Amino acid sequence: MSVNIDLAFTVTGVADEPQARELVGALEELMRDESLGGYVAITVGVDDEGSFLVSGKNRFPLGISRFDLWQPHFEGLFAMTVADVAAAASPEITWGYPDEE
Repeated sequence: MSVNIDLAFTVTGVADEPQARELVGALEELMRDESLGGYVAITVGVDDEGSFLVSGKNRFPLGISRFDLWQPHFEGLFAMTVADVAAAASPEITWGYPDEE
C-alpha cells in the first residue's frame, strides 16, 4: 500500500555558493536514484544572516509504497549525500501527510 507524502528539506551551514551548487547536483542525483527526479524542486538560497542554504520541496504529493521502510533508508542516504559534499552542513527533513490534513 502506498501513502501520499510531502517532503521538504533544508540544509544549513553551507560554506559558499559553489558548495551549495555542488550540493544541489548531488541531491538531484539522489532524487533520480530514488525515483523522485523531477518531483522535488531544489534551490539555493541565502538566510537572514547571509549564509547559503539549500532547500527542497515536492511539487505535489509523492505516492510512496512501504513508506515506513523507505523513510529511514532515504534519510540515511540524504544525510550521507550532504556529508559527502558539505561535512559541516546540517540537513533537516520534514515529512507531511496531506491526506490527514
